[in-house]
Amino acid sequence: MFDVGHRGGGASIVLATSNDRKYPPENMIDGSEETFWTSTGLYPQEFIMGFGHMMDIQRVNLSSYNIRHIQVEKCDTQDPTSFEPLVEKDLPQTDGQLQHEDIEVRTQATYLRFIIDSGYDHFVAIHKLNIAGNALHG
Repeated sequence: MFDVGHRGGGASIVLATSNDRKYPPENMIDGSEETFWTSTGLYPQEFIMGFGHMMDIQRVNLSSYNIRHIQVEKCDTQDPTSFEPLVEKDLPQTDGQLQHEDIEVRTQATYLRFIIDSGYDHFVAIHKLNIAGNALHG
C-alpha cells in the first residue's frame, strides 16, 4: 500500500497557485496536521501532485480548513498537461475545526490535480493530504 502523507512517500507537489514561504505547498504532504499550505485569497486555487510513475489510487484523505467546493482530476501521462475530471465535492462548514474528508477516487494516474473553486472565507488551508494506493510496475 502506497501512502502519501508521511514525508510525501515519493510524491511531490509539482504546482500550486499560491506559495507563501511560511506556508509552502510541501506542508500538505509532510504528514503533520500542525503545518499547512494556505491560499492567497482568490479563487479558484489549485495544486498538482505528481507520483513519478503510474499509481492505482483508491482514495484521498484531506484535512482542510474553510474549503467549500473542491474538484479532483487525474492525468495518466508522463507530463501533467491533460486532465480529466474524477470527482467534485462540497465540504461542510466546520466552524473553526478542521474538515476531514475521505474522497473515493478509484483510478490510475501519474498526477492528481485539486481545484478549490470556493471557500467559506477569503483564505483556505490544507493541513494534511494523504493518497492511498499502490504503485503499478510495468
